[in-house]
Amino acid sequence: MKEGLLRARESAARNDYGAVLTELVRLDPLFKQHIADEESTVLGFLIRQLGVKGAAAEIRVFQQHRPIYRLMKKATELASMSAAELQANQTELNDLFGLHTAVEEKDVFPRAKSISTSPDRR
Repeated sequence: MKEGLLRARESAARNDYGAVLTELVRLDPLFKQHIADEESTVLGFLIRQLGVKGAAAEIRVFQQHRPIYRLMKKATELASMSAAELQANQTELNDLFGLHTAVEEKDVFPRAKSISTSPDRR
């Protein structure tokens, strides 16, 4: 998904908004599957192991899926609008997605892994 967003950003920099639209449409089902997989497996696992209170930080991270997805839809719609509007929304999407994935990789996934491999779990 990161590579797809990068390709969309590069296309926008070339003013190739048809390619931006194509890339975002291609990313749409991937992102939907990403949300479903992470929420049903990783988040479900953390909630079962830690309870809702114990997994509160991770729940907040996964709640970011919705605004990222809404912003992807908005960027897709803006692909037919001005370059400035598309660039502003695409920059916001890239920033939000980048922050979200960084927190997942730094905090959420390592925590889930440490819980799943702890001696108490075996």
